[in-house]
Amino acid sequence: MPEHYTEPVTAVYSCMAGTNQKSPRCIALTGEIGKQVSCGMYEARSSSCKEVQIADEQCNKARRAHSMIPFVPLESLESTNDEDFDQVC
Repeated sequence: MPEHYTEPVTAVYSCMAGTNQKSPRCIALTGEIGKQVSCGMYEARSSSCKEVQIADEQCNKARRAHSMIPFVPLESLESTNDEDFDQVC
């Protein structure tokens, strides 16, 4: 990760540049919020970024900050298969 992508929070901890601001916007975020965005360094993202999941509290907090409708988490249903039937997905 390029050094300029992080900024110190304490002597021990750092964060992605732009995320520790009143109006946070990560330096690695590309695109236009509300239309299409992506992480410019997804494969090398930090562990704290990996913890954020779609529809979780942090995700919806960011969506609300940009006047976007929060996602509603859905329970995934486990697929069942009749033993006499080959399921094709």
